[in-house]
Amino acid sequence: MVLISNKLSFFLVFVAVVQAHMQLYWPPPFAAENNPHRTDTADPDLTYPYNCCGRTTPFPCKGYLNLVGTPQGAPVVTWTTGSSVNFSLTGLGNHYGGSCQVGFSVDNGTTWKVAKSFEGNCPHRNGGVDPAKQTFNFTVPADMPTGNHIFAWTWFNREQEFSMLCSSVKIVGGSKQLTPLPASPTSTAPQTTSSSYVDYNGCTCQCPAISGPLSIRNDHDHTSFRDLEEREAPNASAPSGHVAFHDRPGFLVADIDNGCETPKTTAEVKYPNPGPDVQPGDGAYPLALPYPANRCGY
Repeated sequence: MVLISNKLSFFLVFVAVVQAHMQLYWPPPFAAENNPHRTDTADPDLTYPYNCCGRTTPFPCKGYLNLVGTPQGAPVVTWTTGSSVNFSLTGLGNHYGGSCQVGFSVDNGTTWKVAKSFEGNCPHRNGGVDPAKQTFNFTVPADMPTGNHIFAWTWFNREQEFSMLCSSVKIVGGSKQLTPLPASPTSTAPQTTSSSYVDYNGCTCQCPAISGPLSIRNDHDHTSFRDLEEREAPNASAPSGHVAFHDRPGFLVADIDNGCETPKTTAEVKYPNPGPDVQPGDGAYPLALPYPANRCGY
């Protein structure tokens, strides 16, 4: 009986690891276990991709923009325009990479502007799920408006899955006047239909409650990442030319029943509109554009 019980426990842990993914750890996203302003129960499904488990995921930010302007939506970090900062990831499975983008909304999620694109090796293939080993540098756009805004991280993981999590951040030291932004392209906007989650290995997502290693990691004091982000870190990406904040592209949105799909298993995403700051991957996988072009905003 003990042997059977141990085997069952191992199987349940294995299933959770296979079905779970990664999430933004720093800055702490809305409804995350490590968000210092959270008073409601933490969302156990933040590691899961959009439209997992046969139900539609609210877009953007998994529906948590309703926390903006409330105590639970208070900024979790203060960043200065033009400074080098970082974000970090955690979870239960890094899928051996993928492609990520990070950026900001200064109009409470109506439009988004890309700060940096990571084409391949995001999350780091060999970084495991430790946020200290899954840390990425980027520069806060020097001309973005100051104030309380929304930071977002998006991820495509080579399984035609889309993830997006958002954090409330305070931006200081930049322009004081909010510049009106043009509407983002709508060709990749999510539709109302949903799709069940079956990955390329045939694993069907059941969205079990997250427990164990993720909870332990999220108990770490997040001030250590605050110390990390305040250091000037070298930027390994190619130097970028200046592009005005309001002229930066929006996020690529795909794989959520909107007619735009990313490459599956054999390639990592090459962004059609990556913005001025692009971090190249390690070359372990080729890069490929999403398709078709007319449904993917290019």
